[in-house]
Amino acid sequence: MRTTIIALAVAASALGGCTFKSTTVERGATPAHVAVEPAPAPVVVYQTPPPVVYQAAPAVVYQAPPTVVYQAQAPTVSAPPVGTVSVTYTGVSGYQLAWQKADSYCVAHYGNTRVELIANDEAAGRATFGCNQI
Repeated sequence: MRTTIIALAVAASALGGCTFKSTTVERGATPAHVAVEPAPAPVVVYQTPPPVVYQAAPAVVYQAPPTVVYQAQAPTVSAPPVGTVSVTYTGVSGYQLAWQKADSYCVAHYGNTRVELIANDEAAGRATFGCNQI
């Protein structure tokens, strides 16, 4: 196996040595009657850089915060109740029934009225309602 590789290497180098090409470049002779002029100097073109434009910082204008004026609402004054009614009740749903009884009483005695709670004593089971006319 080694001998085969060595034989191939020797054959390749022998074939490579047989094919050799070379090229020589020579300068041509200048006739005596032709004067050689030097090449013209290169033309240098100077360009001015673009102008730099500086912008002023934007003006900052500080404004005072707007003035807020609060106006107090006029208090709503309601007339005192035309009449009052006290109702006694017991149990959890007794208070709601007492409110309904007070509403019925106020409508029957004072006409078109609205019932409002004035006092409620849950321990005693007594509520006082006012009858306000609408």
